[in-house]
Amino acid sequence: MVRRSAPLIVVLAAALLPALPAVGASNSTEIVVSLKFPAFHGTLKSAKTSCAKHRTVEVFREKAGPDTLLGTDTSNTKAEWSIPLGKRLTSGSYYAKVPAKGSCKAAKSKLIPIG
Repeated sequence: MVRRSAPLIVVLAAALLPALPAVGASNSTEIVVSLKFPAFHGTLKSAKTSCAKHRTVEVFREKAGPDTLLGTDTSNTKAEWSIPLGKRLTSGSYYAKVPAKGSCKAAKSKLIPIG
């Protein structure tokens, strides 16, 4: 009798596994970027509000080789951020990036052409 119940327990356990929540699940983040001279600014969006608040946002200029980091900011409690660039804003392609943090995924904006 014991031998028959062991396979049944394994089958039942396997059937229940998909119903368990994923441990260490990641939460996506989206960067919304606006350009209003002299600053890049925008908001972070995520289904998990803690993934949008108090996150580091970086603005880069795309170039051959490693891209140039132009500035950083931390999103506020409304998930808003702003990075003034002033005279450093020249013709080229720019983007904003948010590194991963805990269960919050990294995100990168679309390229923004200037000039």
